[in-house]
Amino acid sequence: MGPARQSITSALAAVCSALILFAAPAAAQQRALTWSAGQPSGGWFEQAGGLAALVKSKTGRLDIKPVAGAAYGNMTKLQQGETDLAWSLPPVIAAAYNGDEPFKGKQADIRLVMTGLGFVQTHFCVAEDSGIRSVREIFERKLPLRIGSPRPGGSDEWELRNLMAFYNTTYADMKDRGGEVVFGAFTQLTAQFRDRKLDAFVLNNAVPAGDIVEAARGRKLRILPMDADLLTHLGSFGLVSAMIPKGSYRDVVNNDGDLLSAAMANTIVTSSAVSPEIVHDFTAALLGNLDALRKVHPAFSDFDPRKALRLANVPLHPGAEKAYREAGLLE
Repeated sequence: MGPARQSITSALAAVCSALILFAAPAAAQQRALTWSAGQPSGGWFEQAGGLAALVKSKTGRLDIKPVAGAAYGNMTKLQQGETDLAWSLPPVIAAAYNGDEPFKGKQADIRLVMTGLGFVQTHFCVAEDSGIRSVREIFERKLPLRIGSPRPGGSDEWELRNLMAFYNTTYADMKDRGGEVVFGAFTQLTAQFRDRKLDAFVLNNAVPAGDIVEAARGRKLRILPMDADLLTHLGSFGLVSAMIPKGSYRDVVNNDGDLLSAAMANTIVTSSAVSPEIVHDFTAALLGNLDALRKVHPAFSDFDPRKALRLANVPLHPGAEKAYREAGLLE
């Protein structure tokens, strides 16, 4: 090889090396994340997918995949490093972080990203032909109902147990009366209700919930309002009172008025092990595109970023903190 050709070859090699060096950091910045959401037919799964798509379109480097989960199980997944982001609810997050029941120990790595992204509301549904008009009536009359609930590990079953405890009732009591609490996925419960294998079911989901819509199309149902004393009891666990607005469900028989029920704020949490850069970019993408965020799902339409940090006793992730400061939401 002549000196001139050798010089050209060396120059090309140097250029290629430089391109590789410049490209490496960019490639390294591409990050695939998992977001532990809810059941695939539920609101959390849909909402996580919509927010993930928004973040990817704005950052170009965060590729977030929603995976199935539940409010309680998601906390353990975060602590064990099995997921990067998770949906959960304030009373569940506080219990996990503090190591309260049913958690065996403190889930100390949990960090807040954003709360107040709408609410999941309790839908306690009964067949219209049952004649039942209140939650209290089921337990005070000791009715032998078959009540469906998502499996333990989610907020639905946890709330049902605490609700029943307020009326001095257990799952064993229900069996003794000739009834039963039946566990299954959202789609299984709605199908069983339509097929008259269940008399009632409980789901926590954003309004309007697709599973409630499907159940009401196949069988006339009523959403039971909750009494004030029950809501006060549930409030001691961090739930709040909220209305299911009239007109939310066309085929629900008492859809002509607001229905008082319990609710919990949708909350995104992460782990302290997730890098500040990633959490910053995720949070900044949402805070910087509020109009688009509010259009992802009807539950987000009233999202107020000034309330996004209101979660007591759980630390804010430093990456999220930086994004809130840049947005002027923290001093």
